[in-house]
Amino acid sequence: MGGYRVIAINNRREAERCLREIGAEELGIRLMIPKAVFRAVKIQGVTARAAAIIKQEMLAKGGEAAVNRQTVTGQGNTDILLLGTLRQYQLLLDKLRLQPFGLPRLADELERVLKGVESSPNRVLSLGGGRELRLGDRTLIMGILNVTPDSFSDGGRYLEVDQALARARAMRDEGADVIDIGGVSTRPGATPVSPEQEMERVLPVLRRLRQEMPDIPISIDTFNASTAKAVLEEGADIINDPGGLKADPAMAAVVASHGCPVVIMHNRLGGGYRDLMAEVIADLEDAISSVMELGLPPEQIMVDPGIGFGKTAEENLILIKRLGELKSLGRPILLGVSNKSFIGRITGDPVHSRLVGSLASAVAGVMNGADMVRVHDVKETRKALAVLDAIMNQEQGDGSFVSSSGENSEA
Repeated sequence: MGGYRVIAINNRREAERCLREIGAEELGIRLMIPKAVFRAVKIQGVTARAAAIIKQEMLAKGGEAAVNRQTVTGQGNTDILLLGTLRQYQLLLDKLRLQPFGLPRLADELERVLKGVESSPNRVLSLGGGRELRLGDRTLIMGILNVTPDSFSDGGRYLEVDQALARARAMRDEGADVIDIGGVSTRPGATPVSPEQEMERVLPVLRRLRQEMPDIPISIDTFNASTAKAVLEEGADIINDPGGLKADPAMAAVVASHGCPVVIMHNRLGGGYRDLMAEVIADLEDAISSVMELGLPPEQIMVDPGIGFGKTAEENLILIKRLGELKSLGRPILLGVSNKSFIGRITGDPVHSRLVGSLASAVAGVMNGADMVRVHDVKETRKALAVLDAIMNQEQGDGSFVSSSGENSEA
């Protein structure tokens, strides 16, 4: 008799792999894949009458549904925790679409969330000039290039165009997939800068960088719509908005009219969360909807949880640990943790000595769903993520991985 082990099946792809390893027949594989993937889904603010129907139908399909015990009175609203396989959810959705009390719309939203988690890891952002940025094959790196005097980590180091260009060159050679230029510091207490001054800092660097490195994707870190418009006209590829499309009401229209990729970062001034993950996801959903309504294709949107922006150190750690919940949005995830203050709170290290903590945070974020990380230390991050990607992409340890030196074993 063979050994016993519990295995983790996180999505359809892993379910199919496990079934094929067993040698199941083709029809059986297709039938069993949705039965092999389990999901726990929380739905908030459902009326008691609707919740009673959902619970009844989910139990009838063999799943579970937890509701507030006061729901039996038929009054008020409740949150619901659904527990079931993808197959059970499929059956539930069919039933809910036949019911009253707004349940067909709820079914549509539930289906969207489930599909978002299962969406293909291989996504393509369309850049200018027919170029593309492919995500999913490996973790991508966005190298930070701050042309500011007061950024918290590298302020004042790349104010001159030649200095900035040399740093961009170095990051490209170290393995950066995107260069992210910022002309305004977003650290707490930073001196406000006008869009005109921001453009004076960014545009000369952008022009030289575009001329010398025509193929590398260039992102501009800005929450000003006028700056975004100017840099896109000068050849920038991506707008990375730390204002989440809300700091400047005109930003959504600018990116939609250009059709460019945009990173929507979560940034709620003042913080104060009752349910951190639910509220971050809801805020991002609102921003995504606002720009899609203006015509930007969803394929051009990335999201960023906004580590360090209006969150406590503890909330930052929760966001990294539960980053995978953002997958329900169905969009690629960018994570920026490099040298952030929460790392210093844990390690006691000053800002320029947080490399180890930054690498640990980036690795944890990628394991929990990040597709791209935004960093200061490109070379070190590339090496750490090369190892992580090799581990994550190995299915059964078949010995096919070979190091760059050609060795495949160690003494």
